[in-house]
Order: sequence, then C-alpha cells, then structure tokens
Amino acid sequence: MVHLGRPDDALDLMKLAKAGSGERVLPRTQAMFHTIEAWAQASMGRGQAMRRTLGEAEDLFVSDTGEEKPSWMQNFDEADMHGMQALAYRTLAEHDPNAAVPAQRHAKLAIELRRGGHDRSKLFDHISLASACFIADDPEQADRYARLALMSMGDTSSHRTWDRLREMYRLTGQYAGYSRIENLREEIELALPRSPVNRPRTGQA
Repeated sequence: MVHLGRPDDALDLMKLAKAGSGERVLPRTQAMFHTIEAWAQASMGRGQAMRRTLGEAEDLFVSDTGEEKPSWMQNFDEADMHGMQALAYRTLAEHDPNAAVPAQRHAKLAIELRRGGHDRSKLFDHISLASACFIADDPEQADRYARLALMSMGDTSSHRTWDRLREMYRLTGQYAGYSRIENLREEIELALPRSPVNRPRTGQA
C-alpha cells in the first residue's frame, strides 16, 4: 500500500496486523511491523511520528531473546532493520530534506551488513542511498551509488525495483546539466525497458 501511494491504507492494515497477532508475537516481528508503520508515516510527512515509531522498533529489535522465529521472519536481521530505516528516512526526505542524512547513514550500515544471497535487498539499499544523496545535493556520491544499483539490476529486477529506480530518476532532473548525470540518466532509461521513466504515480513518490 505504501509503495502504491496509499499510506493511510497501510496504517490501517498495520493496526489490524497488531490487533490480530496477539501477545505471543516476538519482539523482532513487532519491530518489523513498526518499520513498515514508520515508512507509511514518512510518506505522509509525519516526521515526528516516524522517528518515534522507529525508536520503538529499535527497542523491540534489541530486546529480542533469540527464540525460534517463523519462516517468514528468518531474513529480518540487523541489515534489514537498517534498510527499512534508510527507506523511511529517504521517504521523509521528500518532505524534510534534513532526513537525507540519517537515510544515508542507515543505508550504508545496511549495505555493510548484507551477506551473500541478498542482492535484491542490497539493490534497494543502493537506490535509497543514491536517492538520499541527490536530495542532500551531493550528485557525485549519488552517481556512484546509483551506478552500483544499476550494476546489480538484471535477475533482481522487478516492477518494484523499476518503480524505485524511476523515483531516483526523477531526482536526477535537477542535475540534468551535468554531463556525468546525463550519462546516468541515459543508463537508467536503458534499464527500464517496459514503461517510460516519467510514468505518473498515485500519491507521493
């Protein structure tokens, strides 16, 4: 729902998830729920609520006792925690550019913690990091991380990755006069064969 530009629906779904999960839900699962809720809040520009929710997610994550987790939670580790925080702050940066700094920090931590077999997650991290650098007015670093993202496209591509790439492409527009960024824009266009890069999105990007 957040990805489709419907964060209000996402928040309603998270309320249902929390209400239906009961008291036996593990702290790390609750932390994952909170990161999704924070992303929805960020997309609505609710920075204070997002930071509070992420703080609760961090507390829950570190309080995890190491109990056996359900199969669908096996991959939500410290790297994913930072990856979701990066995404939330990068999304908030559309409303508050100052959020681009913590977005970069969390994305870098996520990338450092990724292990083999998480190529798609690392792709998302690089896109979040590059986008945050563009918002922070650092096109040189943005170009570097954007190219790392493009290098990992291919088998890991999907409509969701392409949409994230389109969002990053939009941010390159203000640097269209830079030859290096012009080349990057051309490479992004080549990586998006199915629909135009300027395809309109519903709701916030």
